[in-house]
Formats: sequence, structure tokens, C-alpha cells
Amino acid sequence: MTRIDFYQLSPQQHNPDRVVCQLCQKAYENNQYTLLLTQSTEQTAHLDRQLWIFNDDSFVPHDAQESTDFKTPVLIQNDPGSMGDRQLLINLSNTIPSFFAQFERVIELVTEDNKQQAREHYSFYKERGYPLNHHNL
Repeated sequence: MTRIDFYQLSPQQHNPDRVVCQLCQKAYENNQYTLLLTQSTEQTAHLDRQLWIFNDDSFVPHDAQESTDFKTPVLIQNDPGSMGDRQLLINLSNTIPSFFAQFERVIELVTEDNKQQAREHYSFYKERGYPLNHHNL
């Protein structure tokens, strides 16, 4: 069964993009293929840029399109068509995607701006019996 992790960002954590990049880097280092599901093409492009620049000492291979010749470790999309076989979904969209259960793990970020949405997502997963974990950052 898919494990659901909620990461609660503190009010002082003004840069959720950095947390997303760190989560992607950790997943990459652990050989977990990741789908970073965004809200829009603009957010996709923004996070694509952030993953290029967030750490001077390392690089997280990523792309906004899956190649037919190479499975991208971190795939960033707002409307996933082909996502391949991936273990981790980082859900930054406003909704819970219908395909979330095909992942081993789902991460939802909780910020000051999306607390109500996060509560709704939490209730959705809880009502369906998914294992829930909460992490304060």
C-alpha cells in the first residue's frame, strides 16, 4: 500500500522550492525515480530552473519530458501522460491524482498557503486507510 508523507513547513520556511529540490536530490541519491507533479507549466519551468541551480556541489538529473531512450530520474510535469515506472510522487498540484496509488510513496507539502487543501488531502488518504506520516521541518 502506498505510504503518504506530509511535510509541514514552518512559517519561517519561506522557500518551499528548496525543500522540493532537497527531496528530489535525496530520492535521486536513494535510486528512487520521482514524478514531481506541479500545478502549471509555469511551475514546471520554475522548478526545472531551481533544480539546475539549488546546489553548486551536485546535480539532480531531471527533465519535463520523458525520453524514449533514457528514464529521467526526476520527471517534472503538470499533466503527466507517460510517467514510466516511478517509486515516488511529490504532489504539488491542488488535487490528488487518480493514479497516486501506483507509487510506493507520495509526498505532500504543507505550507501556510495550502493548509486547508492539505487537510482535505489528509482526510482523503485517511478515509481510504493509507498509512500516514507527518514530518515537521
